[in-house]
Amino acid sequence: MKTSAQKKFELALHDVPMCAVCNKRVDRMESMYDINHYQKGFRVYCHGQTEDAFLSDMDIWDADSIRMGQAFIDKLPQPQLENK
Repeated sequence: MKTSAQKKFELALHDVPMCAVCNKRVDRMESMYDINHYQKGFRVYCHGQTEDAFLSDMDIWDADSIRMGQAFIDKLPQPQLENK
């Protein structure tokens, strides 16, 4: 039986982002190249929402490697600082 870390690693190898909200693969991902802004755009769909991310040509050119991260991570509740 595979561990959760092994499953996530296999998904990363296939360039499929994980959803931070439901901790599963996103339902769908699209990518497109924007020739006007010299960047590659990615759009993911999961639990009825969409999220867009972009990588410029310079980001891609200068990178040693690029991996998919977690989608919708900004939708998770953030810890609040207390004033004491």
